[in-house]
Amino acid sequence: MNKNIFAVLVAGMVLMSSVFAAFADDLHGKGAAGAVYIMTNAADENQVIVFDRDRTGRLTMAGAASTHGTGSGGDLDPLASQNSLVLTQNNRWLLAVNAGSREISVFRVGRKGLELADKVDSGGELPVSLAVQDNLVYVLNAGGSPNIAGFFLNHRGRLVPRADAVRPLALGGYSQVGFDPRGDHLVVTDRADNEILVFPLDRRGLPSSTPIVSASAGIAPFGFIFDERGDLLVAEAGSGAVSSYRIRQDGSLNVLDRSVSNGQSATCWIAGNADGDVFTANTGSQTISAYTLMNGHGHLTLQEATAGLGNRPIDMGISINGRFLYALDPAEQTVDMFEIEPDGRLSDLGAVSAGISIFAQGLAAR
Repeated sequence: MNKNIFAVLVAGMVLMSSVFAAFADDLHGKGAAGAVYIMTNAADENQVIVFDRDRTGRLTMAGAASTHGTGSGGDLDPLASQNSLVLTQNNRWLLAVNAGSREISVFRVGRKGLELADKVDSGGELPVSLAVQDNLVYVLNAGGSPNIAGFFLNHRGRLVPRADAVRPLALGGYSQVGFDPRGDHLVVTDRADNEILVFPLDRRGLPSSTPIVSASAGIAPFGFIFDERGDLLVAEAGSGAVSSYRIRQDGSLNVLDRSVSNGQSATCWIAGNADGDVFTANTGSQTISAYTLMNGHGHLTLQEATAGLGNRPIDMGISINGRFLYALDPAEQTVDMFEIEPDGRLSDLGAVSAGISIFAQGLAAR
């Protein structure tokens, strides 16, 4: 190889290494492997508390940032939702609902912590859940006259409302809004009516005028995630179970597994990683259950009904490397920490004090 060409290649590799290192430092802060965020949801001033994550999965409180809005306050699980606090896919932006002041706040995630980039009206009452896909954002407004409302997220972290992307919902008890992995459908769970709503999306990301409504396989569908194949996994608060579905092109649901029971109560929150490890927070039983996805085809098997313990675990998140699970535990005023073992079981890493109140809600991890 020509020496000049070799020198250019080496210089390029060094430059790329420097850029990658700077990018990692900007995301995590020097010495940290990642972060976990929780939301206070306080009625006087909503805040996001930041924890640095080390390489062993343990957390250290690193600060707090005001959303410049207000939460709902109240009792345990006042929002009755999943994804009230979410990261964008590139981990550059963190979005939070302000249920009390009917707003959405956007933070830039940087080396010095969180920086507020924008705060906008949610387009309805009691925003409880957020969905992000590239530069599209939808919020679920569960109060008053419920709706979903859409926004563009620009490169500066500003949310631009889309007047043509607001869809009314019938009165119900709505817990989550979320995109499927391909961005073809928007899903909403209605725990009160035991229904799952699917809005097919057009090429501009606009939902159909009315949703395709399917009956839930179990009672009180609450939080949901998608597996690596794009199959829908739904936690059932009333069944103590998880059901799985495939979304047909028209938005209707094909049941894959019907209410795979864990024998626990208030199975509301669900989290999973790319290895097929799936976990539910069972608030009524004070437990976390572990499931395994079989052969990557949306079929679930219960591995451990009691894989982890908490006081009243609610929102959960998994680190970006898929190795650590975190559960918000407002009754204990902590975040519970677990390592996900290669066989999908959990090892308890203890808990970190969060200085929160019973009405805290929302957790995002990277």
